[in-house]
Formats: sequence, C-alpha cells, structure tokens
Amino acid sequence: MKLSLESKLIPKGSTVVVGVSGGRDSMALVYALLHQRADLTVIAAHMNHGLRPDAEVDAEFVEGMMLRWEVKCELFSPRPPKDGNKEEWGREKRYEFFEKLRKKHKAACVLTAHHQDDDFESMMLHFVRGTRVKGLSGMQLQRGTILRPLLYTSRAEINAYVATEEIPYRDDPSNEDNAMTRNFLRNKVIPVLNHVYPGLAERWQKQKSYWLELQMMLENSADLFLTEYLDKKNGLSRAAYARLPYPVRATALELWFHRSTGKRVPDSQTLERWDDALLNFDPRKKTEWDPDNKKMRFLTMTKEWGKLA
Repeated sequence: MKLSLESKLIPKGSTVVVGVSGGRDSMALVYALLHQRADLTVIAAHMNHGLRPDAEVDAEFVEGMMLRWEVKCELFSPRPPKDGNKEEWGREKRYEFFEKLRKKHKAACVLTAHHQDDDFESMMLHFVRGTRVKGLSGMQLQRGTILRPLLYTSRAEINAYVATEEIPYRDDPSNEDNAMTRNFLRNKVIPVLNHVYPGLAERWQKQKSYWLELQMMLENSADLFLTEYLDKKNGLSRAAYARLPYPVRATALELWFHRSTGKRVPDSQTLERWDDALLNFDPRKKTEWDPDNKKMRFLTMTKEWGKLA
C-alpha cells in the first residue's frame, strides 16, 4: 500500500502522532508506517468518545494491539456533552488531543487515516448540504501540522492490504446506519455513481488543485480586505463589505469567525444570516455570532460598522 510519506513531508528519524480508532483504515496506517518508515517513532493516539456501547472495547483493542506492535499508546476519555452537536464536539476534542500530544512528544506532525473515499464522501456531503469552493476542494494532503498519507489511496486498496497482511481491526456498527447522511451517501448513493462512472473519486481528486488554488485566491482576497477594513475598535466597515462579491464576503466571514473563536462556521445558513445582517440590518440590531460560547457573543450593527460584542 503506497503512502505519501516522503522524507520531504516527514524528515527521517521524526516522531509522529497517529490517530488510531481501531478501524481498518487507522490500523492499516500504523502497520504500514512500521513496515515502510521504520525510522519514525510512532505515538498512537486513541480517543474514547464514550458515545457507543462498545467504546471501551475499542479502546482496549487499540491499547492491546499497540502493546503487541511495541507502539506507545496514549488514551483520552473526555466526558460527552448532554446536548448539542456531539459529532462536532468529538472532532474538536480529538484534534485538541492530537495537538496536545504533538507538543508533548515534540512530534513533526499528526497523521490521520483519511483516504480517497473519505475525501470524496466529504465533498459530496458538502455539495448536498450546500457548499462553496472550499467544500468542493475536499481535504488537503497537509494542512498545518495535520498530514493525511492515505488521501490518494482508495478504500479498496486499504481493504486488500488489510486482508493480505492479516491486520486485526474493529468494525464500527454505526457505519451501517443509513439514517446518517454520510452513511447513506457511502452505502447507497456513491456505489451507484461508481457503477455508472467508474473511478469517479480518483478523477475528481485530479481536479483538487484547481479548487484549492481558487480557495487560496479567495482567502488571500478576504485577508487583504479584513486587514484594511476590520478595525479593532469599531468592527467591520459595512459599506466596504457591501462592495465585495459574495464569494469574497463569505470567505471574509469565515476567516473573521475562525480568528475570533478558533472554530469553523457550522453551516451555509449561518454565513447567509451574517451576510444579510451586514448588508441589510438597521442600526442597533444584532444576530448571534458564537452561541456555543458560555459568554454569548453577537454581531451587532451600527450605521457604519458591524461589531462583535
């Protein structure tokens, strides 16, 4: 199984943190690392979300397999929230955990087992929910300290590798629940598309550079705009904002939200609500900005400015 693990991405002798769920993809990744990049020091990171009945069994399996493979294993079991978006909570906690371990072990990067089919599914999920250029570009091979060495490897290749090498793994039963949108796309929609258009995911990935470069252009334009028109005291100039085309406006809002909260914008409807507020709201009107924050924050309007308060 081919990995994107060239020395230009990960220097020889580096330490890497690997997210390990116990599923076939992450187990295949750890096994391949041990056999293809024996110069690396691998730290396995497993987060027990506590959201499934067999979560404890998964954690014990990962811990036992890493002991068998002589790989250091770090476990984390945060307390799940009682309400809210538990999937988003899990993602945020997982990457917080990975980053904490990266710093602790002075690792070069964090590796995740996202593969070609995951990438295509994510793009399709964004597409059906309503997306912009960023959603169409899918995942990046490397973003900051996160590296996805299986991103251009298909699920079929991973399955064949697991079978040939007889790599133990745990199946997640929730992946068969087609009531979840991603599972429905994976199990029902995408197989039909692949039957009609074989190799669809691979062909789409060959276009990724186009969408990624277009997204970079939008982010650069939005960043220049915020540098000039986002005043620390007053907020964002509504008149200057109104002169922008919507793709740049939406990207500027995404950057502003991320920089002020450290989070991602939850959905397109939220962006459209903020955009409408900045374009049309009367002075003294406001709309929610970061509702999950314990100290509720709002985007409030004056005649000339949109300000966070």
